[in-house]
Amino acid sequence: MNLELYGKAIDLKRFMLFVAAPLACCAVAAVMFLPASFMRLALMLLFALPFVFLCVDRPAIIFYLVILILFSNLDVYAPFRLYRYAVIFLLASFAIAVANGRRIVTHHPHLIALAFAFVILAFQSLSVAREYGLAARKLGAFIKVLIAVVIVVQFTRDRKEFRRFLLVLVGGILLSDYLPFIVHPPGRFASLSMLWSQGIVRYEGFVFEPNTFALFQLFLIPVLIFFAGAYRKPRIARPFFAFLIIASIGVLALSFSRGGFVGLACLLLTLVVVERRNKPLFLFGLSLIAASIVFIPGVYWERIGSVFDFATKRSGDFAIWTRLETMRVALRLGLAHPLLGVGIDNFLPSAAYFIPIGLTVHSMFLQIFSELGFVALSLFIGIIICNFRIIRRMMKNESDPEVAQIGRALFIQHIAMLVSSIFLPVLFDMIVWFMLALPAIAEHAYRSESRSEGAVPSVSIGRK
Repeated sequence: MNLELYGKAIDLKRFMLFVAAPLACCAVAAVMFLPASFMRLALMLLFALPFVFLCVDRPAIIFYLVILILFSNLDVYAPFRLYRYAVIFLLASFAIAVANGRRIVTHHPHLIALAFAFVILAFQSLSVAREYGLAARKLGAFIKVLIAVVIVVQFTRDRKEFRRFLLVLVGGILLSDYLPFIVHPPGRFASLSMLWSQGIVRYEGFVFEPNTFALFQLFLIPVLIFFAGAYRKPRIARPFFAFLIIASIGVLALSFSRGGFVGLACLLLTLVVVERRNKPLFLFGLSLIAASIVFIPGVYWERIGSVFDFATKRSGDFAIWTRLETMRVALRLGLAHPLLGVGIDNFLPSAAYFIPIGLTVHSMFLQIFSELGFVALSLFIGIIICNFRIIRRMMKNESDPEVAQIGRALFIQHIAMLVSSIFLPVLFDMIVWFMLALPAIAEHAYRSESRSEGAVPSVSIGRK
């Protein structure tokens, strides 16, 4: 046995005498004299070291772990903030990769400029906020979401990386959807939303808010539709993704979210219209509409019917009335403070002067208008317009069927989530900003690969 270090042979006897034997003595002394808890920690670190060194050399591994934790909320079981330390480790390993020559990815400068201007206005709104502490905390949470988006951009440089990212993201959301049926969340997170008039518990997964949980499903379903159209092998792939789509619609119904229902209706109708030339997806969309009408519980239709009953003034719904009142107040506050609004996350302190209802405005666009002002709303609409232009280019790509497929899926996703967000206060939720970032990320991933190859992709695109 010849050991070598930097090309020089190591004397095995000296190695055993001066390295191995002292380490063995230290290990025996540790077992005899150190507390058991310290020994468990030492063993954990010992077993974790190979994984740590691997992740330092390959930051993509820790990136996928971060995405899985972010979208599954599995760190609710951890005794410490696992996600925070994972992000710090990811940034450190990525910094090492950059020092070794890895390039920082930047693209779509117009979108970056619009997003950066929006962040500047959000920061400036601190100067007019009545409750500075609330505003500062919300701004910090918003910046963390944008940092997560920027991190994703660095690890989705081609279609393979983009697919892997989407698969891990889908896995995280699915864990958040179905794991609570198997493993109960910790007591401090086991909040339940109730419809007291009907005695119904609203399902919220590991998102812990039923309306936002429904929005996660509207984000997930178009991605599953893309995979169902792109993956042809193995044969079980398409039925598997179809089953996941149906299951996602089922848990969305269990959330009893009226905004989620409106978004789902727009999603299915848009799917049928956009995929009318793709017979399998067209027929699948029609079957989803029929199955939703037949199998969704009647009590869910009763809740949705309350919207039409309120509109025709056949019955009064206090929840709908309060939402309409907060929308009127948000419009009034936005008109009174058009430049910077009333301050980020300061709608409630400002609305208290007009209505005695402790409820935030249930509309993302009115939330922007009232809290950040008209200029910020214009920038946000500009981001959406840029996204639809990107999506349109992708949908018209005839040379690459997969690009057109992801373009149609993102179009369906944008329509469903934007319509649903008209009735939900989800401006600073991460799922909204990941939705807004996906078109630019997808276009860059597919375009950069075609440039590097310098040729049209092969016919077997979408097959594994």
